[in-house]
This record gives sequence, structure tokens and C-alpha cells, in this order.
Amino acid sequence: MLANLTPPEVAAIVAVVGALIGWSCATAMRRRDATTFVLARAPQLPIRVLAAHDDAWLRGEVRAAEPLRCPWFDVACVAYTYTIERKVTRTVTDSNGKTRTESSWDVEHSTSDAVDFDLHDGATVRVALREGNNEAMQSAGTDYEGARRRHSATVLPVGATVSALGVLRDDGTFGPLAEVPLLVTEATREQRVRASANSENWFFFFALFTPWAGITVAGALLTRAQDWQDWLAPMAIGFAAVLPVWWLLTHNRLVRLRQQVKAAQKQTAVELAMRADLVPNLVAVVQGHAAHERELLERLAGIRVGRDLDREVREERAVAATMRGVLLLHERYPQLRSDALYRDLHERLWAIEEKLAHARGFYNEVVTEWNDRIAQFPSSLVAGACGYRESALFAAEIEAQLPPRLA
Repeated sequence: MLANLTPPEVAAIVAVVGALIGWSCATAMRRRDATTFVLARAPQLPIRVLAAHDDAWLRGEVRAAEPLRCPWFDVACVAYTYTIERKVTRTVTDSNGKTRTESSWDVEHSTSDAVDFDLHDGATVRVALREGNNEAMQSAGTDYEGARRRHSATVLPVGATVSALGVLRDDGTFGPLAEVPLLVTEATREQRVRASANSENWFFFFALFTPWAGITVAGALLTRAQDWQDWLAPMAIGFAAVLPVWWLLTHNRLVRLRQQVKAAQKQTAVELAMRADLVPNLVAVVQGHAAHERELLERLAGIRVGRDLDREVREERAVAATMRGVLLLHERYPQLRSDALYRDLHERLWAIEEKLAHARGFYNEVVTEWNDRIAQFPSSLVAGACGYRESALFAAEIEAQLPPRLA
């Protein structure tokens, strides 16, 4: 069909196809950027500290009281896909009239199933697998039944170690909620976030490369380019045509990244407010058992949450040190171990500090990416034209390791 078209018509088709592929990649890049933010925002937490509506990454062992049995392979699992294929031999005739035989494996039967399962890391939570995306399937192998029939399957076996992203819902199950999906994967949180970010960068590259390539090839067809020198002008025209697209995509990426910085600030502010809400009860309990810890009590009573997040960021190192001191009080005052209120507050404070440690780290990651993006050429040209400025990092030198939870 293309042989019947004129060079201008072929050139127009090539340019349009390049533009459409570029647009598709730009759309996919925006979606992947939102996905990467959701994946990175959720902290890695132990099941024990989860609270209602917490979005988090969990990692543990797959358990099931009544597991499925994968057909043929008889593997205990919580999800499977099973396929039977039959080898079929056909006689085909090519365009020259010659005949030959070809063999292929055709699907004769295929089935799949999944059930919710328990994820265990010392504590247990029910994971609503049937409502989520399952990336943790493992091959059960291929088993031949004679020469012309074979069975194959992938399974999520009982006993496998997986990571799960989701939200602890009001009914006590761990699953999708609002913009947070349920994702089950063999990869760790860091590996999955990095893979999503890398694919986002590849989408950005192809969103620019394919329109440029389409325009360059279209220009070469119109000018009937013969050697590499003839390609220089079409390449330059393609670059000039794609430049506004690059500016628009870069500007949109910066806008989304700035929104993510604000969202990370908001998430941190929520965790700071939750910690501040514990302070009056902490003061009362600690004062009852360790009244002469005057300096610690004064620092603890002085913790407030306000609207000036920048000030709280600057003071966070000292506040975090105070909280770590409270978490270690039971080592100096063993009687605190028998105080039910202190034990409850200790557990809640430990969970908040764990979430805050992640929130600080996540905020710093987003801010570092923002600062790098607006400083690095060529995106710095867009940032400078829009008047974007660097953001301050959040308490970068806070000790990352938390004291152990109260046994």
C-alpha cells in the first residue's frame, strides 16, 4: 500500500505516527509520575504499628488457612494461572507456491483463581489480593504429557516472601483505597519505586525522541537525502519543532514536582501534629514515674505544633532527640514497663516516630530531586524563566535508627 503513495504522503504519515507515539508516551509519563509518587510516599512499616487509613509498604510471609491447589502441579498457593497447550502441526503455502509444515502450541484450556491471604511479619494482616495487582507470581514450570500436550502454570505459593503496598481499611483488611492501589510484588519497596521512576524517565525520552525521529525521517523523504550530510537539515528542523514540546513537558514535570514537595510537606505536618497530640499524656505519665527528669519534661512540654512548618523543620533535630529520650525512659525506670498507659503511649509514639522518619526521608528525596531538577541544565532554563527557587531540606542530620519497641 505504501508503494502507491507519493513521498509527501509517506512523509506526512511518518510525521503523524511519530507525533502520536510521542503523545502516547507523554500521557504514560504523566500517569507513571503520579504512580511513582504514590509508591514512594508510603513508608515501609511493620504490621504491628499500622493504624486505620495508613498507606504503607509491608513485607512478610504469605500464609493461608485454606490455600488453593494449582491444577496438575498441586502447589499450595493463594493465586494461580494454569494453561494446557496442544502441539498443532499445519501445512502452509508461501507466496511462491511452496508448501511447508509448521508446528505451534495452541491454548486448549486456561484458568486462574486467587484468594485473599494473610501476610505475616510477626503480626498478621489480611491482604485483599483479589482487589489488587499481583506482580509476585512465580513459574511452576512446564510439564509435558506426551509429545503433543503440555501443562504450565504461575503461582503465588504459600510461604513466599512478598511486599505489599496498600491501606489498612476500616474493616481491618489491607487493600486499595482512594488513589492508593493494592500492589503485591516480590521486589522490595526501594526496587519497585526505582523501577517506576526509571520507566517514567524512559517515557519522557521517547515522548521527545519519536516526534523528532518522525519529523527528521519525513524531512529526509521530502529532500530525498542520500548521505549523512543531507540528513543534517531535517535533523535540525526536527530539533526546532520538538523544542516547544520539550519546554512544555519539562514545565509540566516541574509543576508536578512542586506539587509533590507541597504534598510531602503536608504529610510531614500531619505526622508532627499527631506526635504533638501525644505530648500532654506523655508528660503526665513520665512526671508520675520520673519527676526529677526536669530537663526532659521541660523539653517535652515545650513541643507544640503550629503553622510555621519551616520553624518546626529547623527545630526537629532537638525534638526528635527528646522523643528518643522518652522512648528509652523505661530502661532507667523499670516501673514504667508495668504502666499500661505508658506502654500504649510508647507503642503509639514509636509508630509515629517510624512514620516521621520516613516522612522526613521522603520529603528530603522529593526536595533533593526538585533542587537538582531546577539547577541542572537544560531544565534550569525553564525553572529560571518561571522563577522557581530551591527548597530547604528537612533536618538532614537526624539519627535514623529508632530505639527498639517496648518488649
